[in-house]
This record gives sequence, structure tokens and C-alpha cells, in this order.
Amino acid sequence: MIGAPHTDPRVSGPRGFRFRNAPRLGLLPTIAILFLAAGAGNSRAEVPLRGILPLTMPTDSVKAGMQGYGLSVFKGTSVDSFPMTILGVLKGNRPGADLILARAQGAFLERTGIIAGMSGSPVYIGGRLIGAVSYTWAFTKDPVAGITPITEMLSSLRPEPENQAEPSDARYGALDLPPGGSSPIPGEAHPIVTPLALSGFTPEALRYMEPWLKDHGFVSAPGGGSSASGSCDSIVPGSAVGVELVRGDMEATAIGTVTYRDGNRVLAFGHPFYALGRVQLPMSAATIHTVFASQQISTKVGSATRTCGTLVADRSVGIAGELGKAPSMIPVSVVIRGTGRDRTYHYEIARSRSLTPGLAAATIVSSISEALFDVGLATTRYDLTYWMNGGKEVLHRGNAMVAPAPVAGTGDDVSQTLFLLLINRFETVRLDSLRAEIAVEEGLDQATLTSVRVTPTMVAPGERVEVELSIQPARREPETRRVAFVVPPQTSPGDLSVRVCSGQDTDKWERERAPDAFEPQSLDHLLGLLSHERRGDQLFVQLYRETKGLTVRGGEISQPPPSIASVLGGAAKTGDVGPVKGATLLEVPVPMGRVVNGCEQKTITVLPYRAK
Repeated sequence: MIGAPHTDPRVSGPRGFRFRNAPRLGLLPTIAILFLAAGAGNSRAEVPLRGILPLTMPTDSVKAGMQGYGLSVFKGTSVDSFPMTILGVLKGNRPGADLILARAQGAFLERTGIIAGMSGSPVYIGGRLIGAVSYTWAFTKDPVAGITPITEMLSSLRPEPENQAEPSDARYGALDLPPGGSSPIPGEAHPIVTPLALSGFTPEALRYMEPWLKDHGFVSAPGGGSSASGSCDSIVPGSAVGVELVRGDMEATAIGTVTYRDGNRVLAFGHPFYALGRVQLPMSAATIHTVFASQQISTKVGSATRTCGTLVADRSVGIAGELGKAPSMIPVSVVIRGTGRDRTYHYEIARSRSLTPGLAAATIVSSISEALFDVGLATTRYDLTYWMNGGKEVLHRGNAMVAPAPVAGTGDDVSQTLFLLLINRFETVRLDSLRAEIAVEEGLDQATLTSVRVTPTMVAPGERVEVELSIQPARREPETRRVAFVVPPQTSPGDLSVRVCSGQDTDKWERERAPDAFEPQSLDHLLGLLSHERRGDQLFVQLYRETKGLTVRGGEISQPPPSIASVLGGAAKTGDVGPVKGATLLEVPVPMGRVVNGCEQKTITVLPYRAK
């Protein structure tokens, strides 16, 4: 399941970092859907001509009872108009900002209410632009909308610093909140949710995405693949506009409405897309296929047509884009092998610290479920490769697990890994590409470690110890494995523990033994932690001693001399030094060829001399 990038940790499977468990609920609730015919608007709109900027009306001049009209697309690319009556101006409704209250009219909108995808629809009074339809209220029966004043939206066209190396993507710690998040409060204006047109995603992927969609202020809608048949000249006030998040074998495009165009500069939405600040996301023209009317939320069903430019700003008063060159996206390839259905998928996903983790996970989950749609209980092995910063950093991760369906696990790993990389506090990480190789074997390929025998039990430093492992595979005869290690030459006399545990149990033990070693101190340290998480198809033999130790800025000092321990211990109050519960003297991985569980421990005694 996705882990949407979420700061609440969860533990699921044999990995060390997890997000909270996402409920497996249906993405699209069963609702009564009315397929509405073309020409849903009341009349064909008089769209402002290109190159001629509309006059604007300041909020102080807007009065209750004024009559005007809004512009939006309800079918195809034709901009239609609908009457609007001003109900009043809510002064200071948002911090430092006003909200114009208006009611849409006409049989169509009386039936549907305000529609997801209308965000940004421009509203005019006497030919003057007053703002964009952008807010609504929970549980309202009437087509009442909040309008973001155009004078506030125009501030989004302010120039951006030229020396900023990459978008700030200020979602974390931002004051401008995205449309999603907590449930709406009756009587409180909230941004109209944004329809995310999804093409090629499987039902399993849609269920997986549901928490992510809600958290990000999206409502899912069926969509078709993008087409180059559209025209960027169609991007005018009232027209549909898309923000492309996924392209390729599957596609995802957020749909809204253009409010204002000045040459190659465009304003839309009237509320934050996801409060990302400065961004670089592909912007496209879009077409609307129909409108789904629902008591829950009526939604435009649309698709991207032609990529036309770049979304450059995402702020509380709307989004701003520039027509022309489009930004690069992140190539993702997914290779799936197993059960005779080898498949390879290719995508491009948008660059965003907040959105990329969930988007990448969703494409991988959808790929697995599409290729292996009828596979039930399965053993999944995956290897992930992340290329970053022009190839300067490469991260390899992998794991093996048994799950009721093969979609579980891999998407979570991708989501949480990208989340940790992209929001790390040490250095900027630019993801160049991602490759996932997934092998699925139908059935249960799992075993349990049942017992351990160690010989000899009394040894001297430098001597060899043999460990015999008793393994019980599922539905097979018991097996025996043997592994040996050498006691380190400088080991002091005393009792040592020989621990033999699964990757999951060993990771958990190490985090409890030396918790501060798992607090990243640099990007290299973070990459090391991510790359060294232990696999589920290996056992790990560790030689352990009960003794005091320290971590210094994430690095472990096992069994330090008393003088050093005293000096470093005095620095613990700075936060750079932490305690260690014992020392791991050595570790030997044992490949098992199947997912293995269990943990056993034995004791050996180290003598100061060679045992006779």
C-alpha cells in the first residue's frame, strides 16, 4: 500500500522504516451517477480574446445582489457560461484575504452543485473579472461557491528568483494548506477538491491510492490517455487545464480551470494545488468528456491533450504557469517476472518532494497487479535501484516477502524510501531515474528457524565456531544448514551470545541495541542505512557481548576504554553522543533461498587461552 508520504511511522513487513497502514477501502464509493449530455452550460461563453487583458474589479466594489457570469468547460473544449449572483463578501475569511460569496444558477448546476474541476472558473461582473470559483462548503445542497479575488491571484505572477537551483517545494512547514487532509467542518469554506484523471490504473492500485488521494485533496476520476491532438491555443479563461503527474503506460492528470491569461502566463484553480510553493510540473491543455453528478461530489471527467508548458507556482491563491517549454519528469521502469507473464512498463512521474513518493509507488503497485491479476498467495522478491544527482549517488535496495497478494510491500518500500531521500535535511537530492525488478513465485516459499546448535561452546580468540541451523520449510521435510565464523583475535575473555535471527528480527534488535545509530547524520549515512536493511530471505548470525558502548554522531564505538567512555559520556548532553546496549562483534549473512522467520540464541565462553 502506499505509503503516502506521511510522517506517522508504521511497521509492516521486514523493513525498518514504514508509514501508517492505509485502509483497503474502495476508491470510488457506490453512488448514483448521472451521465449528463453535451452543452451542459446555459450558453456559449464570450471568452476574452487572446492578447486583450480583461478589466478587473476590486473586491471593495463587489456588492451583494450584483449579477454576473462564470466560465467553464462541461463537455469537450468549448467554454460555456453560467449565471452567478453575488451573495456578499466575507472580509478576512482567510488570513489576510477576503472571499467573495456567490451562487451559481441554471438547471445544470442546480442539479450537480459546484463541480470538482471547476476550480479556477473565472467570474465576471459587467465584463470585469472579479476572481475564480475556488471554494465550497461541506454538506451544502445549493451551488454556492467561494470566489478568490483576482487582485490576490495576480500576486502569483510575481517574478521568481533566477538563482534558485531547484524548486523549494515548501509543503513541509508551509502555512498554505492543501485541499485535502482532515475532514471538512460544516460552515467552513474548503477548497474544491481536484479531480485526478487516472488512465490504466488497476482496481487494486486505486484502492491502494485512496488514502493518498484524500490526503492530497484529490478525487479520482476515470480518464483517457493523453493525446497530441489538442492545441495550446485552447488555454484561455474558462478552459480546462491539466497538471500532468504520470505519463506513459499509465497516466494521471489533475484537472482544473484557467482563470486568467497574459501572453504566456496563466493563472488557474484559485486555491492551492498542494501548497508546494515554487514548482516545476508539466502543464497541459485538457478536454472534458462528461460530468459525473453525485450527492457526494460531482466531478468532471477529463484527459490531458497536449503538454503546453510548466506550472511554476502553487500558492494559497492559486497556481501560476508559463506556456512554452515543459519540465523534465522522472523515468520509471518496472520489470516483472514470474508465473509466465513477464512484462516491462515505462512511465514518467512528476518531480516533487511531496508527490513523487506516492506517484512512484502507485505506478509500481498498478504494474504488479496488472501483470499478475489472478495471483493469490505469493512469494515476492524485488530489487530497487535509484539513480540520483546526475549518477553521483546510486542506491540499491531489495527484499523478499510472503504476502496474500504480490502488490503488498514493494509500493510501500518505494514510497517510504523516496520520502526519506527527497525531504532529507542534509543535501538536495534530484532523482534521475528509478528501476524496479520484481520476481513473483506463486505459493508459499517460506521457512522457520526451529533450533540452533553451536560447537564448540568454549573457544579462544581466533578459533573457529560452527553453527548448525535447523530449518522447517513450509510443507516440506526439515533441512539443516551449517555456517562457521572465527572469534575475533582481540576478543577479551567472557561469555558471548550467538544470535541467529531473520532479517526483520535482526533489524529490530539492532535498532533497540543502538537507537542513535539509526538517526541519519548526513546524506551518505542515510544512504547507508537504506542500503543495508536486511533481506527477508536471509538469516543473520551475530556474535554479541553485553557491554557498554557509545554512538557518536551516528557512528558506533563498541567497548571503548573507560577513559574515552568517560570523556564522550560527558558530551551526551549535546545530543551527538548516545548509549549502546552491548556490542555486535561480527555478523555473517546466510542466504536461504526462501523467506525465513525465527530467532534463536546460544552462549559460548571465550577463554584467554586455547581450549584443550
